[in-house]
Amino acid sequence: MNAANAAKGTGGGNDTAAALDYLMNRKPQDGSAGKQAFDAGKRVESKAIADDAVGIPRNEDPETRARFERYLGMPSVPQETLDEYFTKMKAVSDQLRDNQLFAAWKQLHELADYTLIDAGISRELANRVESIWNMDRATANLDRKNEQIRKDVKTANRNADLMSQNVLEQELEYQRKARQGQQVRQQSQSGQQQNLPNGGVPQDGGTIAAPSVTGLEGKLQLTEEYLRSLELKAKIKLNELKQEKLLEQAKGDFSEYISTLFNSGRLNHVVLAADFYRKIFQEGEYPADMAKQVNASLEINRDVQSAVEVFRYKVDRGQLAGASDSLQEAFMTSELNPAILGLDRSLKEKVADFMANLDQMRNLIEARDFGNLETLLQSIKKSATDFDTTKPMAIVNAVKLESKMRLGKAKLAAQQGDLKLAMEEFQAAAEAWPGNPDLEDKALTFFDTQDLKSQSLTEFDRLIEEQNYRAIFDKQLAFAPAIKGDTKREEALKTALQSIKDAEMASEKANVMMMNGDFFGAWETIELAAVHLPDDKKLNKLRADLAGRSAEFVAAVNKARDAEGRNEIGYSLTWYVNAQRQYPASQIANEGIDRLSKKLLEAQM
Repeated sequence: MNAANAAKGTGGGNDTAAALDYLMNRKPQDGSAGKQAFDAGKRVESKAIADDAVGIPRNEDPETRARFERYLGMPSVPQETLDEYFTKMKAVSDQLRDNQLFAAWKQLHELADYTLIDAGISRELANRVESIWNMDRATANLDRKNEQIRKDVKTANRNADLMSQNVLEQELEYQRKARQGQQVRQQSQSGQQQNLPNGGVPQDGGTIAAPSVTGLEGKLQLTEEYLRSLELKAKIKLNELKQEKLLEQAKGDFSEYISTLFNSGRLNHVVLAADFYRKIFQEGEYPADMAKQVNASLEINRDVQSAVEVFRYKVDRGQLAGASDSLQEAFMTSELNPAILGLDRSLKEKVADFMANLDQMRNLIEARDFGNLETLLQSIKKSATDFDTTKPMAIVNAVKLESKMRLGKAKLAAQQGDLKLAMEEFQAAAEAWPGNPDLEDKALTFFDTQDLKSQSLTEFDRLIEEQNYRAIFDKQLAFAPAIKGDTKREEALKTALQSIKDAEMASEKANVMMMNGDFFGAWETIELAAVHLPDDKKLNKLRADLAGRSAEFVAAVNKARDAEGRNEIGYSLTWYVNAQRQYPASQIANEGIDRLSKKLLEAQM
């Protein structure tokens, strides 16, 4: 979504009314300027208002956002390197087209040497191709087995044919001898019939002898050879099925690998791997799903290159909001596209600065620091001409209007003697905008009620001596008229109010950091604020809570400070560096490192 379009409202008046309605309806007077920490529900609402005012929604995926921010800070891949790499990749495609499969496979290893671009993916593709060739050797072994089995089948068939001929000859010989024997017996019986007492019937019944055992054995051998032939043919069929299964499995695995490349954004390798698939498996066309992935890869590459060109055009025109949108969309689509990898670092830094300003804007709105917000908006508008400041400016104007209204009500109530209502309205104005410069002046001029003066001066002096600025802040409306005209006490009140205001701003900033998961930064913010208010209960409680969530970082800072107090510069410097490693943005660690480094240099001079 374009940032300018996202930030557009229906008009300045409507946006102001909406922002004012939001602020007024949530009753800031229910709290006080000293209690800026909203409950969880109001924090969510405040964050939503900030995101809506900025106009560009914060990326919900921290990992993706961190990857994009890391890309913005990385140097570009030299154009010469990109040209070499993709020239070699095109050479691989040309070799495949010319059926030079082995040469193309060999050059994959050369592509893998370009680690910044390739990340070893080409070598993995080469390994996949080699594994398929190894599968081919397995099928070749099955072919040799089948050839041997076919020879055995021929031998078995030949043996069966020979046995069949031998059995047939034995059967014919047996039949010939049987007929001769029958003729002899008939002649013998004919000559003896006259001497037989029972009318010439032979007593043995004239039976014919059974076939020889030799003939039966030959038939059994013939059957055995026939069955062996069938068994060998079955083995051939099983081996052929194994070959088909191996081939289908290899195709499926390679197709799945290409899908993995597509899903991981390796679009150029998708096209290359698909060409290897066709050549290895001798396919005329891609499978249907693979063809969709190849076409999608080509289209995505074209779209990303177009988006980068749009990005360059908008940067040249100072339209950083739209340019940031185009670059982020192109990066999320294909971060490995050559147009993305080769983008100048100076151009990416402009996007990084713009995004940092947007984050700062969100934080200022959530922290209700509207004075600095207005200054930041003016700065952003100069660098990003297409960023619409309507909504954030509406919030600024609405807060200023509410502060004036609340302070006006407080003044009127004080003049009428309604101290309770005056305090409520003044506190409401302070909570709506803690940084309002009019708050301090109005606190000193609104109330001149003499009844409060006599009973307030003693308590005020005691609290100043105790440096209990929190109590002074909470009772400032009672103390202001009592000390009016007393220059020394007025300066003390200003100091107390400023200290608490700084503490509240630090507390709000720490709360925003906690919402964003930056517990180290939140602890350090409170730690630095507590230097000026060491006995403030609210700061100390918040610091203790954050110390438990940042134990390692806090321990490193404390050890560094203790060692520095003992003048153990080297040991202290080590712990400051340890703290910086855990939280690179640490002000305490960075200042400690600078301070101790200067001491070491001065000691060596």
